[in-house]
Amino acid sequence: MLRSVLKSQSFSALAFVAFLCGGAQLARAAEDVLNLLHQGIPHDALYDVCFEGNNGIAVGVAGTVLNSSDGGASWQPEKPVTDQALLGITCSGASPIAVGQSGHVQVKAAEGWQVTTSGSDQRLLSVAADSSGLAVAVGGFGTVLRSRDSGRTWEQLPFDWEAILNDFLEPHIYDVSILDDGTLVIVGEFQLVLISNDRGDSWEVLNKASSSLFSVDFYDRQNGYAVGQDGTLIKTADGGSSWQMIKVPTRENLLDVWSSSGGEVFVSGIRTLLHSRDYGKSWESITAGDVPVKWYQAVAGLKKTGAPERVVMVGHSGRVLEINN
Repeated sequence: MLRSVLKSQSFSALAFVAFLCGGAQLARAAEDVLNLLHQGIPHDALYDVCFEGNNGIAVGVAGTVLNSSDGGASWQPEKPVTDQALLGITCSGASPIAVGQSGHVQVKAAEGWQVTTSGSDQRLLSVAADSSGLAVAVGGFGTVLRSRDSGRTWEQLPFDWEAILNDFLEPHIYDVSILDDGTLVIVGEFQLVLISNDRGDSWEVLNKASSSLFSVDFYDRQNGYAVGQDGTLIKTADGGSSWQMIKVPTRENLLDVWSSSGGEVFVSGIRTLLHSRDYGKSWESITAGDVPVKWYQAVAGLKKTGAPERVVMVGHSGRVLEINN
């Protein structure tokens, strides 16, 4: 069912998030842990957020772009250059890159955002980039795009999905990460984790199961987490070569994960916010504010080393919340 909904042209990104809702969870309440930094109108939605130093960008419905220049303490909207929903953003490359519906890609230049041609009409759900000019965007029906010039031009990477899945399905690829040494990691349907050590020329399948994985995050070259459907959280300590299932106190759908070398791990999702201070050994369910009844699509922090200076999450109603950890 999820596959047919994603393929529908009338399906919105907000409907995609709402579709993933699961059952309710009971958890210990936490007080004074959330600080509202930005509020939109009820029909607004933010789908991703990133930081590079003190500069932050959040993107969402109808081409929404919010900017922060003070480490996420305040956010200012800018005029959209598209009416397409922007579903993914990266701040890590030479220039910020945003991707979204119908294969939309826009790159931020000195004169502002520039729309580039991706060569795909599929919904692009995530993008990652590094300082060398490498960028990878992923999305619906097995779409994996690569750029070698910081997002100005793109090529589609071929995959033999029939051989990988032993099926004719083309899996949705939900997230991508580029590690410090240029290793690429993508995750998606069927709990797929694929890794490339040659900048996308070849790929190795390192995990496969039944649940979808919606997000992957590494805080250094060896250690990372991936999260997904039905409270799925897996962890690697060997650069993605192997993954172990981690038990968390929810069966809700987990939409994003962010971690730091100081042991902090934050997971946002449908009616869910999880926090670990010890590399995922133990977890706290935060039920402050509207978390138990709403959704937050993405979470990000200011720095990966030590304790993060600020952690924010974005989601429904164009809200940006700081998590006071």
